[in-house]
Amino acid sequence: MKEGVQYPEYVGVSDVTTRSFEHMRLEAYFDGQPSIMFDEPEGFDIGDPPELRGRSRGWTPVHAQLAALAGCTSITIAVVARDQKLKYADLSTKIRSLIDIRGFFFDLHLQPKYQQVNFDLTLRTSATTGRIKALAKETHRRCPQLGVFRMAKIPLVVTWYRAGNKRPLFEERFGLRAGRTPEERLVAKAQPAKKRAAKARKSR
Repeated sequence: MKEGVQYPEYVGVSDVTTRSFEHMRLEAYFDGQPSIMFDEPEGFDIGDPPELRGRSRGWTPVHAQLAALAGCTSITIAVVARDQKLKYADLSTKIRSLIDIRGFFFDLHLQPKYQQVNFDLTLRTSATTGRIKALAKETHRRCPQLGVFRMAKIPLVVTWYRAGNKRPLFEERFGLRAGRTPEERLVAKAQPAKKRAAKARKSR
């Protein structure tokens, strides 16, 4: 997943990270907020934040959906790894969605939709890359949430890492055509605006 990149202003960016624990327990976090497992005194707080005219202090529906995707995948990995006798010490994920929000706020002729979802998974394991690929293949077959995103044809980039190594082991792409990804096109679209802003600052 690319860090420090800029997207057009009409793209809503949501990031969620997770950590897996024993007994298939998983904690999810976003933007410094408490874990989704955090006990709210008045129940589970989910909704839009004040900047979107909501009153939620916690998770948005999009963050919750991403956490569900990451959580379901993490649990499926645990089950598949057990069946395949693949041992790993821990699993962490980072997931980012890019949503065109113009149809939600500005242009009612457009349908708000996911432009792309990036899903990074990091395993601490000594298993070979071939065995991890077999784990990934079976996880994609079994995981209900991954199935929902794939059947909806949401552009999805899943990248697998070995803990301690910044270079990915391999990448999987679903719902994407050949050529540049939607994210790459959005980053390219944001560049002229970024250059115009820098030029305006210099001229002052």
